Amino acid sequence: MDSITINATADTPKIVCSADGTISVTGKSLTEDPVVFYKPILDWIEQIKTEKIEIWIRLEYLNTSSSIQIYNILKYAKENPWKKNILVKWFYDMNDEDGCEMGKDFESLLELPFEFYNFLDL
Repeated sequence: MDSITINATADTPKIVCSADGTISVTGKSLTEDPVVFYKPILDWIEQIKTEKIEIWIRLEYLNTSSSIQIYNILKYAKENPWKKNILVKWFYDMNDEDGCEMGKDFESLLELPFEFYNFLDL
């Protein structure tokens, strides 16, 4: 499966999906139509045939509709039939309790292994 890269804009994050199963979402997600924006990533996750999926979420800000799509990225990765191992690395601003809590909520809802990092740990 080929890698894909979507460059960041003022309203959308940079996304890199690597053939080794690493997915990185970095920046801000304020897109007005996150369903359309994130569809190629969700399609890619459904089709990747790798035993290990590692997802790095490093978002400074995301709107509510984008948070649903981030949840979907995690859910699709969990449901990928080829994966045997999955890990989510969730980065947050130490002054942003909501950002950390969102990650903890996703961890609990999806029952996925998460590691939490402060943005300063980059």
